[in-house]
Amino acid sequence: MDIVHYLILIAGGLGGGFINILIGGGGLIILPVYMGAGLSASMANGTNRINLLMQYIIATIKFSRNGKMPWKLVLTLGVPTAIGTLGGALLATNISNMVLHFVLLAIIIFSIIYISLNKNMKSNKRNCPPVDTPVKVNWLTWGLFLIAGIYAGFISVAIGMIWFALCNWRLKLGYVRITAIRIFLGLVISSIALTVFALSGKINLVDGLVLGIGSSTGAYIASVLAMKLNKRVIRVIMLIILALAGCYMLFFKILHWL
Repeated sequence: MDIVHYLILIAGGLGGGFINILIGGGGLIILPVYMGAGLSASMANGTNRINLLMQYIIATIKFSRNGKMPWKLVLTLGVPTAIGTLGGALLATNISNMVLHFVLLAIIIFSIIYISLNKNMKSNKRNCPPVDTPVKVNWLTWGLFLIAGIYAGFISVAIGMIWFALCNWRLKLGYVRITAIRIFLGLVISSIALTVFALSGKINLVDGLVLGIGSSTGAYIASVLAMKLNKRVIRVIMLIILALAGCYMLFFKILHWL
């Protein structure tokens, strides 16, 4: 039984890490996997930060070695993200499991709608400009990333999609460069949030490390294939997975509380 338990965690991590690096939203897969494995919503939310940290370390190294990491830009955006993450993580440690169940279901529904309607995610064919191309970050952009950081610290699920939208709207960047930003900011939020959740006793280290093996592998594969895969196919797969995760949350978690 234990072997099946860990195989499920590894498989869920593989799929979640792969999707998370390509378009974001891997947590929408991973959190239901954790809860299906017996973790409470708050424990799953904290434990999820272990595999996030592992996959973002791998992906950051990969993008940096390939010369695709715009360091000046990501460090600029990392400051408000870090500040917001700290506040959001502290808030999350005091939220009940029932509230987290409803929040996760709402995010899943919103993500399905967003992915279905967002044309940029359907076919973003712009080439990534050189990583040293100057990008202006004004106070509005800084503030929006601060708010996104609060959300990321609170639950982090689908934060990659939020960053994707912000980078498209405020910074007008191509897919590969946006992916690099999401990867580095993911490293920032997972490092801070993991520390907060660990100090609050909200992580399961063994399950987190096991699932992290799968998610790190998925993240590595995704970072290699980020420029080659058909984004429309990824989008369809993501919608199917989200629909299944939503049904699981509704029928096996939400109705249980009601």
